[in-house]
Amino acid sequence: MYNFVIVEDEHIESESLRRMISEHIENATIHEASTGRKAIQMIDQLNHIDMILVDINIPLPNGREVIEYLRRKNDQTKVIVTTANDDFDIVRSMLSLKVDDYLLKPVKQSIMTDVIKKVLHYDEQDNQVTRELNQKVFSLIDDGDYPAWHELVFQTIDGAYWDKSGDRRQTIADFLALLDQYVTAQGDKFAASHSATLKGVMRDVASRGLTEGLYYRILRGVFTLSEALFERVFKSAAPQGDFIERARYHIEKNIFSNITLDDIAERAFVSACYLSRAFKKATGTGFSTYVANRKIKIAKSLLQFSDLKVNTIALELAYQDAKYFCRIFKKETNMSPSDYRKLMVFNPQVAPPEAGSSVVLPAR
Repeated sequence: MYNFVIVEDEHIESESLRRMISEHIENATIHEASTGRKAIQMIDQLNHIDMILVDINIPLPNGREVIEYLRRKNDQTKVIVTTANDDFDIVRSMLSLKVDDYLLKPVKQSIMTDVIKKVLHYDEQDNQVTRELNQKVFSLIDDGDYPAWHELVFQTIDGAYWDKSGDRRQTIADFLALLDQYVTAQGDKFAASHSATLKGVMRDVASRGLTEGLYYRILRGVFTLSEALFERVFKSAAPQGDFIERARYHIEKNIFSNITLDDIAERAFVSACYLSRAFKKATGTGFSTYVANRKIKIAKSLLQFSDLKVNTIALELAYQDAKYFCRIFKKETNMSPSDYRKLMVFNPQVAPPEAGSSVVLPAR
């Protein structure tokens, strides 16, 4: 996902740049500013800008002043300057502002696209991965597959925390940007209600990195947004869905709450007894075991990647008795929550043990 800002006061030139970027850079979000003042407003508003293309002769503040303002706030954004003026003094004055390239108008499409790809280190293979993630994100939400969606959320967030190479923030930033793109596509009213929390998380990731203290905020932010997104899909598809699908939807929606068979049966419009039998037949797992497995999966991630205490994790998952939570956790994993956390700290890449197997914790 790439965020572009085009700062150009000539409409034809701006449209030309927009077309070039749209045709040759996939997953690009393009913002346009016709004056320096509007460009500065965008710099303040946007959480992240990958590249800004600036006409140096735009109305005041001029292009140089826009770049100076950008650099006071962000020295990572790539900058390409465009101008019809080939004065060498102007070129030389740009060097101190970390301008990545300087192009004379009119710029040929082939030159512009080559420069953009080179400056961004645009990788077609990486872009293919992003495109596949884009398709998966949109299709899971559109299809209303809530359990599979939560699996993807954990794969993405936990995977970024687990990976120790490269800029792990970018993985989360790209994922959150895809969600923001989907939210925006739902219309202004929906975006206005749900984008603020998402953008706040994006700012925290950009400024703080992937810390243990931020893990739970990222996870809950995505889960809260997911609830709103899937509620829209569920309401439109509810008449066609069967009661098992309705039950699984309400389990995922209320996974951080106290979930009982009676409550879910009421929401699925069947008796508790009938749901219990049908649920086990459809999923191969009893209702209580299914709910416990879903909660324990979240608990594992919180123990491994967050700084929440065991008692706090129990409360967040609606276990009012921390001792009961520890018994359930040990039943599912053959380990206490504290021992599981120690194992993951010492061996972050080890596979979790199966219930019934023996576990040896590393000595300090």
